[in-house]
Amino acid sequence: MSTQGTIFTGEMSRRGYALNKFAMSLIDPANRQAFLADEVGVMRARGLGDTEIDAVRRRDWAALMACGGNVYLVLKIAGTVGQTLLQMGAQMRGEPVETLMARMNARATGAGAR
Repeated sequence: MSTQGTIFTGEMSRRGYALNKFAMSLIDPANRQAFLADEVGVMRARGLGDTEIDAVRRRDWAALMACGGNVYLVLKIAGTVGQTLLQMGAQMRGEPVETLMARMNARATGAGAR
């Protein structure tokens, strides 16, 4: 599933409302602790459906974006479970973090400029 070039639309916002509201709740340390202690229970209590719960459990960031997740809010989920923006990006591109970093470094130095 590709989210490359996806624009976050009003329809996506409506579809992802419960997911994004849940993700935003993770700014509270108590909510992060509760989530880490019982991921599924907390997500169900926050109104997430089976598709969103499955994507979070698999740490499938692209699937969460397809569910209407806003990248900045999905990053809150990733951070809570110990993943970084680079790890999210690499997973969504289907490549190792090292490959993504090398590509970014090449572009920054002009070696990978198009």
